[in-house]
Amino acid sequence: MIKPRILWGTLALLLSFSLPVNAQNCTPLAVVKGEGTSVTKRVSPPNAGVLPFVPVGFRGNWDTDFAIAGTSSYRYFVGTIQSASEDPANFRVQMFLKYSDGTADRVFNETVRLQPNESQQMTGRPRPGNLPFQVNLNVGGKNAIGHSYTIQVEGCQ
Repeated sequence: MIKPRILWGTLALLLSFSLPVNAQNCTPLAVVKGEGTSVTKRVSPPNAGVLPFVPVGFRGNWDTDFAIAGTSSYRYFVGTIQSASEDPANFRVQMFLKYSDGTADRVFNETVRLQPNESQQMTGRPRPGNLPFQVNLNVGGKNAIGHSYTIQVEGCQ
């Protein structure tokens, strides 16, 4: 008779060999004009341009750029947004891959509803044979004004 402990141990060992390994080799990208690899922001009103009673040079804070090291050759990029608000919020999230020729590919464009501390990931792949120099996350939307979030981007092999 086989003891139950041996049976369960053998079964667990056999199952572990058949499960796929889902390890990613990802590196956090540095925030441009900032410190570290993530940033927390509160959504401000959008860029105002020229409006009465708005100071000249007023700009919204919807855009954040992340730098890609020149020697890196990432296959794809993963952006993560996590709500830092106390209430649910609808964030309009866009992710762009920016290239040295002045062009950019929008690889994500959705309104994401997040509960407090909930996160959402978005993935973008560069053009074949062409590595971007920055990843831009644009987070905003009129319904998100006043709500906070934390974002980061990773480059993955």
